[in-house]
Amino acid sequence: MRNNRSSIMGGMTGGIVLIGLALAFLVGGGFNLPIFFIALAFASLFGSMSSGSPRGIYGGIQGAFWMLTLAVFFITGSWVVFLIAAGISAILGTLVRPIMAGLGSMAFFGMKQPQQPQYYQPPQQPQQYYQPPQQPYQPYQEGYQPPAPQPETYQEGGQQHPYPSQPAQQYEQPQAEYPQQMPPQQ
Repeated sequence: MRNNRSSIMGGMTGGIVLIGLALAFLVGGGFNLPIFFIALAFASLFGSMSSGSPRGIYGGIQGAFWMLTLAVFFITGSWVVFLIAAGISAILGTLVRPIMAGLGSMAFFGMKQPQQPQYYQPPQQPQQYYQPPQQPYQPYQEGYQPPAPQPETYQEGGQQHPYPSQPAQQYEQPQAEYPQQMPPQQ
């Protein structure tokens, strides 16, 4: 239902903008911007209604209000319009919570009722996290001391067994042969 409403309102919003743009070009005579801003105000209202949330509708009301303010400014040419609009907008800003509560309680286009906030509940069992083994503290003056090698073990039959020790193998290092004398140069 919500997607259907959203697509219908979205189509209406686009149609309102296009009709407003066409009327702005057809009428002309200095009224093209006010007509266009009035069309944008209605499009803002219809577009916000498609969101289905009180916060979205309140934002659409604010947007429509300022579009209408621009339209009135272009009709009158007076900057006082912006001062009056700023005062009204400040009053609407202080009434955000009551306005949104009223919008949320209305069954406007099948909006959902506002839900109670979900509070954090700690998990019942504390989770055990992996902690790597801690190396004992070595003072800086001692320098780096590599940890003592631990004998490697494997588990078989529920018991730990050390790997058999292997004798250290001595590998021959290749030796480079250097000539004793430099060859004569020509």
